[in-house]
Amino acid sequence: MMSLIWKIALNDWRRLWHARIPAMLMLVLMVLWAVAILAAHHHWQDHARNVEEVTQRSQHDWQSQPDRHPHRVSHYGDFVAKPVHPLSVIEPGILDQSGHLVYLEAHRLNSANFNPATEATSLGRFPLITPAMIVQWWIPLFLIMIAYANVTADKMTSILAFMRGNGVPGWAIAGGKWLALFLPLFFLLCVQAVLAFAWSWHSEQVWSRLGMMLLAQSFYIAGWCLLVVTVSWYSRQLHGALLALLICWVCICIIVPRGLANIAQISHPTQPRSEAEYDAETKLRTLGDSHNADDPHFAAFKASILKKYHVSTVEDLPVNYHGLLMQEGERLTTAVYREQQMLHDTQLARQNESIRNWLWLTPALALQYIQMAGSGNDLPHHQAFIRQAEERRYQLIQYLNQIHTFKVQQHDDKNTRVSADFWKKAPRPPVHLSPLSVSKQSILAGFLVLLGWLLLPAYLLFKVSHRL
Repeated sequence: MMSLIWKIALNDWRRLWHARIPAMLMLVLMVLWAVAILAAHHHWQDHARNVEEVTQRSQHDWQSQPDRHPHRVSHYGDFVAKPVHPLSVIEPGILDQSGHLVYLEAHRLNSANFNPATEATSLGRFPLITPAMIVQWWIPLFLIMIAYANVTADKMTSILAFMRGNGVPGWAIAGGKWLALFLPLFFLLCVQAVLAFAWSWHSEQVWSRLGMMLLAQSFYIAGWCLLVVTVSWYSRQLHGALLALLICWVCICIIVPRGLANIAQISHPTQPRSEAEYDAETKLRTLGDSHNADDPHFAAFKASILKKYHVSTVEDLPVNYHGLLMQEGERLTTAVYREQQMLHDTQLARQNESIRNWLWLTPALALQYIQMAGSGNDLPHHQAFIRQAEERRYQLIQYLNQIHTFKVQQHDDKNTRVSADFWKKAPRPPVHLSPLSVSKQSILAGFLVLLGWLLLPAYLLFKVSHRL
């Protein structure tokens, strides 16, 4: 029976080739794909070069600092860049919108900056054409244009009735026509995966990330091929099949994803950054003011320090009291800013959950979730990067405050300069790309939707394939 399916598929390929227009559309699709790969590669290369230059420059500037006061070093600050996976060439995700560099300094938790999307002109804010976009949007559209008449034309010319009359099972015809559409596109997906592997073979988790992306893309395209054959089999007129498939494409690829994102933003709005900073400053004022001698919190803190060292005044302390104040102040401000950051993350998580609940309406969005997770450029990966950067900032600032406490004499605090060797030994742990597991909820939801997307049209095609 497999030989029969292969014969039907070969016959469909021969017919599509001789029809010229499907062959030309396929050629245009491959050219578009090549342009997307070149554009995305150039964009990634530019981004990776900027990250490397900033990282090296930041490292050089930090290590080149002269002898100085530790608190000045804490305000001099440090930069940390988000690691970019080579698979970002396929799907850059939210990288251009979220930013990739964080400035680390005392008393503040800064968000990521230097996002190209906000620095581009109005025309530059059009989405970059990427290989992921080709798979998600353009392949289904080209597939519809190539194959909307796949079965309808056979019905109108009685070829389908002739085949069924000669004992060819309907499911074998459906299988052959689906194979004729899916195999060339699957071959192109495999070529893209091989090129991506050759490009990124040295990177972390490349097997799992790339394999997951290829599997999701195959499910997605296979589902579209099944839908095209099914709708074509149902339709009695060519224009009816084309119109029905174009409506499906517009709803699945354009309307529903945009609609779900807008509904999620309206239902679970995020707090504006300026408002969040105002709330944080307001809360910090209620916790205490280290510059106010009568402040209840810091008065109690001072009393606890004097009691701990068994002295009556701060001048009698064996350590620098200002350094201890800095440590306590940093602890308080960090707790407030982390709480504010957690609130922002929770708001974004609610938006994501709201979209995931309706993800079954559009496999295009499910595929996008998986592709962004695979390339390390979705929201969970970005939030994990921000958490790593904040942990590095806190370790670094508290290290400098300890230097202030134990290496700076209190009676000559402002004029003291500490050896530069302390900056070179400062804890500055590297920031790594988070593992794929941080996005497991999005990945699981995406694959469940794609599995349903594969099974539903397959069932409908099996049912309709008994018709003439």
